[in-house]
Amino acid sequence: MTALSGWHHSTRDQDDHDSMPQLPPIPLPPRSHNSKHGVYFILEKASLVAAYVGKKYQILNPDEHANFLRRKNMNPYDFRPDIVHEALLQIMSSRLCLSGRLRAVFIRTDEGILIKVEPQTQIPKTLGSFCNMMAELLQKFSIKSKGGHGKLLKLIQNPVTDHLPANSRKIGLSFSSPKAVQLRDYVTEANFDENLVFVVGAMAHGKIDVDNIDDLISVSGYPLSAGTCLRRICIALERHWKIQ
Repeated sequence: MTALSGWHHSTRDQDDHDSMPQLPPIPLPPRSHNSKHGVYFILEKASLVAAYVGKKYQILNPDEHANFLRRKNMNPYDFRPDIVHEALLQIMSSRLCLSGRLRAVFIRTDEGILIKVEPQTQIPKTLGSFCNMMAELLQKFSIKSKGGHGKLLKLIQNPVTDHLPANSRKIGLSFSSPKAVQLRDYVTEANFDENLVFVVGAMAHGKIDVDNIDDLISVSGYPLSAGTCLRRICIALERHWKIQ
């Protein structure tokens, strides 16, 4: 009943433009040809589990589906799409994104589905609308921009490293890391000849996979939400790049 973890085996036509949902894009300034300075985000272990509840295909969340989940002997609080929703809102509303410095956001769900989100994607403000959009995405494989300017969200093949540029430095954030840093100092000392890729967990509990991480840092003596971590990263980069 759940999920499209085997979506890549489907014979559904991913380029079916007639049935593909559409979103209005956010207008962003053109990327400067002189600037190598940009950033990627990877949101790990996001809870975007879909199932048919009645006749409707929905993203499961504890507010709406607690009874359904209990009937299936599932803990409702393991299903937290609100975390990735908040994380995306923080990134997409940041001056970092609006200035054109964000290159892409990748979401890797706890079921292993990989999603690419383009910087001009307009994330719905309410959780319900966001969940509806993500359910559409899991069914249609992509959501394109109104006006025919390409796909704003799409399912892509793992691993995420295949979709990152060469010379990328992947930086994981974890409360348990012994390497405590001040983000402002960390980004100031970063080698910006490399592409910075920040990996943040989008789950209520657990740790990110550190197998492909180049550096693992802690930015607080207290556990922080994904949204708070991302806001701190964005502010540190905005200050470093003097984005007003």
